[in-house]
Amino acid sequence: MTTTLSVKIQKDGSVELLDLFNALSLEQISRVPGLLRANPIFDDKKKDALLIKEINELIYNKKLDEQFSLVNNSSLEFKVMLSDIIEKLIRYDSK
Repeated sequence: MTTTLSVKIQKDGSVELLDLFNALSLEQISRVPGLLRANPIFDDKKKDALLIKEINELIYNKKLDEQFSLVNNSSLEFKVMLSDIIEKLIRYDSK
């Protein structure tokens, strides 16, 4: 399977890692930590672990963005139902 990405190339020919991850789908970006664990980039395990941690944070943020977009593009009725559910969960949690 081949994927074509459209990312901005810097003047020095490099690509910003964040631009690259923004161009990837959540499914694609979710595979990166496992690939890095199997094929480390650095000789220093701490650097690899830090990179994986940062990528996991990007994945988490991308998931939040997708959830926000889903709710934001939903009907008013769905938003009201979701608010009711959240309110009930808050009440249940505070008991």
